[in-house]
Amino acid sequence: MNINNISKISISIVILAMINGCGGIKPQVPAHAVAKKQKTGASVKVDDDLSKKPEYVLTVKAPVNMGNNKQAQMTVKAPVIASKGNKRSPEKQDKVNVAAMNKVAKPKTTQNKTKKKDDPYSNFIRVKTVYELATDANPAMFLPHDEFETADEYKSRVSEQVKLMKEIVQMTSQKMDIKKAQRIQVAKEKELKTTSVIENIMAESSSPVEFTPTDIGRYNPENETFPVILRDTQYQISVPREEARTFKANFKSVKIKGVKQLKPKYDVAIKAYKAHIRSRPNGSIVGIASQGDMFEHVQDEDEWYKINYKGQFGFTHMNNADLKLVDIDDAYEYHDMVAIHPTTGSMFAMISVDKLVKAPLNLASRKLYESGKPDGPDQ
Repeated sequence: MNINNISKISISIVILAMINGCGGIKPQVPAHAVAKKQKTGASVKVDDDLSKKPEYVLTVKAPVNMGNNKQAQMTVKAPVIASKGNKRSPEKQDKVNVAAMNKVAKPKTTQNKTKKKDDPYSNFIRVKTVYELATDANPAMFLPHDEFETADEYKSRVSEQVKLMKEIVQMTSQKMDIKKAQRIQVAKEKELKTTSVIENIMAESSSPVEFTPTDIGRYNPENETFPVILRDTQYQISVPREEARTFKANFKSVKIKGVKQLKPKYDVAIKAYKAHIRSRPNGSIVGIASQGDMFEHVQDEDEWYKINYKGQFGFTHMNNADLKLVDIDDAYEYHDMVAIHPTTGSMFAMISVDKLVKAPLNLASRKLYESGKPDGPDQ
């Protein structure tokens, strides 16, 4: 009896277990899977995670910037489903979903983030047209044709508009000319001031000097001159023939006096519209300079200025340019040099050979210098 009861109970338990297994929740099939199965007849594997209900719902509240210093609060609810075979804690699962929701909850911003409607500043400068200037000067004159205004009155008003705009253009041109003249005047005053300062410094640097000549050459009775060497520089002394013999006999006692002064620095300013730059005086053309160009002055050679042109020496004719005093050199120059006769006390002028007037290189150069015309291309 007991055995029969136990058997019945066991069979009942097995039947109940089978009934419960067959009555479980079927996996939910998505609509696209059903449509595909109807067309092709193929079976579609459904992820078991889709059939599972969310274990809990995660709610996130995030602030959202609404502009104009106002903020609102956005609430986002997202289901959290534990993955199969990997039961993570809600804390770890929350981190993944929060990262995804932050991307969704982030408010969209326009491309012009920094542009503000109320910003009174702009990166652009707008120049008003003549019409706008005339309209600002007389707004009533530029009103549209009124229904109570005759055609002749409107035509006359349009003529006055044109007249006003011409006056504004003329006034603007005059103002530009005045400003240009003021800039030129200021530049000239600045240049004169600089020149005056340099000249004062040079004058203050002047001091008397006294030398003894190093050597003396053969006397030239036709020109009544002696060549002498002083501080590695050759000079020419004009000595009359009646004193020349005693002058040379007492040469070691001759005293030379003069003035020592700081040497100025000059720039060559092109004044011609176009000027040739040549490789040497009357040489080949290596470049063309324009009016207003400035070059460092090296020295004078006959009727030519030797200049520093693009890293090399060049020459431009004196008719093309003017010298401008720009600075003071570290070296000294000597001028007003005289030689004193040791016995008679007579003073004889000395001239540096470099400063002697040389013969022109050719007749064409001399003619160009005398004509005053620039050495440049034909305009």
